[in-house]
Amino acid sequence: MRGLALGLIALAAGATALAETLVVGNKNEHTVSFIDLAGGEEVARRETGRSPHEIAVSPDGALAVVVSYRTQNYEGNTLHLFDVATARKVGEISLGAHKGPHGLKWIPGGDRAIVTTEITKDVVVVDIGERALVGAVATDQDGSHMVALSPDAKRAFVSNIGSGSFTVVDLETLEKVADVKAGEGTEAIAVTPDGKEIWVGNNGSRSVMIFDAATLEKRAEFETDGVPIRVEISPDGAMAAVSEPDLDRVSIYDAATRARVAAIDLAAVDARIPVTMLFSPDGARLWVAATGSAKIVEIATDGWSIVRTLPAGRGSDGLGYSPVSTQTE
Repeated sequence: MRGLALGLIALAAGATALAETLVVGNKNEHTVSFIDLAGGEEVARRETGRSPHEIAVSPDGALAVVVSYRTQNYEGNTLHLFDVATARKVGEISLGAHKGPHGLKWIPGGDRAIVTTEITKDVVVVDIGERALVGAVATDQDGSHMVALSPDAKRAFVSNIGSGSFTVVDLETLEKVADVKAGEGTEAIAVTPDGKEIWVGNNGSRSVMIFDAATLEKRAEFETDGVPIRVEISPDGAMAAVSEPDLDRVSIYDAATRARVAAIDLAAVDARIPVTMLFSPDGARLWVAATGSAKIVEIATDGWSIVRTLPAGRGSDGLGYSPVSTQTE
């Protein structure tokens, strides 16, 4: 009986491990893809708001939140909500006068999310459960684009492309703490899992800067060959991935030494213009959205080799992971 019980537990664990979905925002066709990670197939594609750049998934994986950003002659001000299990749209939240939502993170420990609103130079906190705005904080910086959170969810860090800076926001008081000067065209931003460092990518000056999260002083800087449009830190904090869309490449750096340890050529699998990246929760995989090729590249972090590509829609960009399996009728 003990052997049977262990076998059933193992089967259940295996089923849970395979019940995974990658949610992708296809910004050029205004849709969202739901990709089954077990089979590598797109199981659903749904219409959403225009220009769905970034995605956040609730901690339980049940709900995906998608921004409607901006395109030519269009200024978005809405978030769109999808039930991951069914791929059905279940709601929409208006941001009112706050326009150009782009960077998006679910704030741990509750039902709130924070979104950058680039056009109006601010960030907005939204109660997803209540479908209501909680508050807004003005950055007064140009191009407030991406957002990262401290592990304790007490602070948010917003990259400002036009101002070449990042803004620090106190999430408990909803007040601006500081603007920190970085490089030219600051866009990528990430916080290490231990909460001690802030990594930013500067598109114009082609550099990555590392700041002390407590003092906000610059600790280190290194140059990149390509445009470092996104930076993602592995869950264990050991590695940093930098996507370089102009080179169709992802570079991997040792987070402690800042040395590059791998350069992954995505053009080898006809994957062009890599932008958004996302590590799996266990750190075993890195997903990269190839915006120019309507596909996602899956990379094994043990050896940094390309495992497979996954189909998505035109302009595949924003990524969200869910342990929930999408089932459609």
